[in-house]
Amino acid sequence: MTQSNLPKQPNSRAIAIFLWLLSAIYIYILLLSPPDQLLPNGPIWAVDPETIKEAIDDSINFFFILPIFNAVGIKYMEARTIHPWLESLFNFAEAWIFMFLPLLVVDRRGGELQKILIWSMAMFLTNTFLLPYMAWRTTATELPTEEQMSKGLLAKIFGVVGLIIGSIAVVWGIFARPEFGDIAARAEFFVQNFQSDRLTIAFCVDVILFAIFQAVLIGDIEPPESGKRWLRFVPFWGLAVWLIL
Repeated sequence: MTQSNLPKQPNSRAIAIFLWLLSAIYIYILLLSPPDQLLPNGPIWAVDPETIKEAIDDSINFFFILPIFNAVGIKYMEARTIHPWLESLFNFAEAWIFMFLPLLVVDRRGGELQKILIWSMAMFLTNTFLLPYMAWRTTATELPTEEQMSKGLLAKIFGVVGLIIGSIAVVWGIFARPEFGDIAARAEFFVQNFQSDRLTIAFCVDVILFAIFQAVLIGDIEPPESGKRWLRFVPFWGLAVWLIL
């Protein structure tokens, strides 16, 4: 059976249209909408200095590498001091999209799409690229089952790294930087920040979409009789364990 003769998923065209529409809404609201029209802060071309600083500080502390190095005495560069819940959310989201690479690679559908390039861009702008990919793959061709790639060592490495970083992120958000107060104080800050910061809102939307896309992709890859298919419904940790197994 050739790729072109493989059946499309039922209602794939309607699902694709919905996802393309959702992509447009995501990009407009989170990146392009004027200040205070729908969300606080300005659009991507008029980002205020405080948001730029927050994004740069988060990036410098990517995967907690610098903070951990500083903690053990390696101080070739100082980590930025960021509220731990914002630091945790950023790195948790980055660890999650990081684990999507082997998931996309072994996906039978959309073999002609530039998956590594799309994932690379999604590492920086998350669902600005992942959402259109999900819309695109819905009507893309599907590789025959015998041509499906196995997960291999790459998936295990990505799963272990993602699991470690995601777990550190949770612990970091609760216990790191005690000068920011207890859990109640941190939660109060996060709620206030969520109401006033477009970047925080974007990351919260991202993790919700990641959970949905994880369920869709693993569900398409694992056959109904598979004992690992249920892992798709466990956000983040289900993907990490699925990659490792």
